[in-house]
Amino acid sequence: MKKRIALLWLMSSAAWAADYPAVLHWSQLSGMSAAAPGVVERVPVQAGQAVRQGELLLVLEPARYQAQVMAARAELERLQAEEAEAKRNLDRQQELYARTVTATTELDAAKLNLAQAKAAVQTGQARLELARRQLAETELRAPFPALVVDRPAEPGMVVAECQPVVLVTIARSDEILARASLTPGQAAGVNVGAAATVQIGDKAYAGKVKSLRFVLGDKPAYWLEVAIPRSARWMAGQAATIKLP
Repeated sequence: MKKRIALLWLMSSAAWAADYPAVLHWSQLSGMSAAAPGVVERVPVQAGQAVRQGELLLVLEPARYQAQVMAARAELERLQAEEAEAKRNLDRQQELYARTVTATTELDAAKLNLAQAKAAVQTGQARLELARRQLAETELRAPFPALVVDRPAEPGMVVAECQPVVLVTIARSDEILARASLTPGQAAGVNVGAAATVQIGDKAYAGKVKSLRFVLGDKPAYWLEVAIPRSARWMAGQAATIKLP
């Protein structure tokens, strides 16, 4: 009886094993645009170049945003001086009120003036932070270890606020995807996160199912994507085989 159960289990397991023709695709393919409008000053990367996380991809001319930071900083210093003066005035009013020299209305007015000055300083700090953030956004940096797939940007290109364009296209340099098309019946037994194997040439590599996406076309299908650590010799478009247990 035990041998029969074991045999049935092996037959069931073998029925789930499958190989699917696949094609390598870039992982986390991202078209990057500038968050701020401006003119491209320089693009220190080339298509095909691998970059580290945080490495510079593109720089917009920063003069306009540097001026905004300087103006916001000067305005904040003026508002802070007004706040300090309002604080000194309140101190004087409190002293006079304690000596019954001034009225309650004048003390209340001094308190209101200080509160308004404090609020103005907070607004000035927010404006300065915004100006600094916009200045930082003139630099486009890699959000992860990346391979530069394409860089249509060139020095002198104008980046408009109303029509953002892709300046640099990147993908992960440390991971690549094998993608296969499955029927709904084939996809039914696949779980995201499950172990899988990708064969490239005559070698097999351990990976994990990263996604299983429904694709609506002439025939309903699912894209099975298995992620494996990327070798520098692998490029999108290469043939592969996904092996599921």
